[in-house]
Amino acid sequence: MNKTKAKPSTGEGWAVHVYDSDRHLRFTLEPSHIWAFSWGIGVSLLVVIVWSALHSSFHSFSSNTNHLTNFSPTPETSSREDLSTEPASSFPFGID
Repeated sequence: MNKTKAKPSTGEGWAVHVYDSDRHLRFTLEPSHIWAFSWGIGVSLLVVIVWSALHSSFHSFSSNTNHLTNFSPTPETSSREDLSTEPASSFPFGID
């Protein structure tokens, strides 16, 4: 009655331990860290894609509308010296 021993499981996972020159543990890299980093990159890319799609659709909508207001200067607006001559920005904080 020979009983064979079961082989130990090798699917235990992995971890990378990084030590400094004084043999102090600096950090450990585990599979969960890789998954969290990957999820962060994926969610960030999704946010960028949605943001740019909304931003470009807003700009195409605002550029296609017909403005009914006459923007030529009138004597009232041209006589004021306190008016800013900077062009209006299409994005808050002057970022275009």
